[in-house]
Amino acid sequence: MDKLGIIGGLGPMATAIFMKRIIEMTDAATDQEHIEMVVLNYPSIPDRTGFLLDNSNPDPVKPIVQAGLELANLGCREIAIPCITAHGFHSALTAEIPIPVINGVELTAQYLADRGCRRVGIMATDGTVRTGIFEAALQEHGITPIYPAPQSQKLVMSIIYDDVKAGRPVKRYKFIHVKDELCRAGAQVILLGCTELSVMAETWLPGGRFLDVLSVLARRCVMDFAKLKDEYIELI
Repeated sequence: MDKLGIIGGLGPMATAIFMKRIIEMTDAATDQEHIEMVVLNYPSIPDRTGFLLDNSNPDPVKPIVQAGLELANLGCREIAIPCITAHGFHSALTAEIPIPVINGVELTAQYLADRGCRRVGIMATDGTVRTGIFEAALQEHGITPIYPAPQSQKLVMSIIYDDVKAGRPVKRYKFIHVKDELCRAGAQVILLGCTELSVMAETWLPGGRFLDVLSVLARRCVMDFAKLKDEYIELI
């Protein structure tokens, strides 16, 4: 049976939620109709943003590649990585891993373009912002990315690292402040461009039009390996 490989632990809760979304999106009447998944939960992989901001920090690429090779050896057909910042290394990973690594950033840009979006707000880590991966993918489809102002970007990072990764409740005013700023700047949709924001979204989101990149990635996995429930054809 086809198997989906997942390089997880980046972070651990985001990996669990990713698996949950795949299961929820799958149109299955029995256990046997769900997707076979091989999950390597490796939270010891060095912080991706830390390396992107200062490459004297431990490099996460080699252990991610090693995990990808393990999954290939275990018979997986494709790999998903429920960590958006890790997508900044996509080219380096695909050069070393012999099976496809799904690119959730490119899928997200295509999804938005297909629905006529032209201005999109981005909430993501400093590492993702620095790599420009969303900017490049969106602009290829004629979509203008809108980033938070520097002080608001600090709030995004605080939500991700001080709240979600630390296992603390999200201070909602921080998220609302950034969301309102992006909407005032003309964002038609706001991307949850970090899987820790996906963790937050499991229990709370304010009013607004959001697209969770983790859901785009999960949707693609289901479409590649099983049957997608009708209610997940549209995500926004």
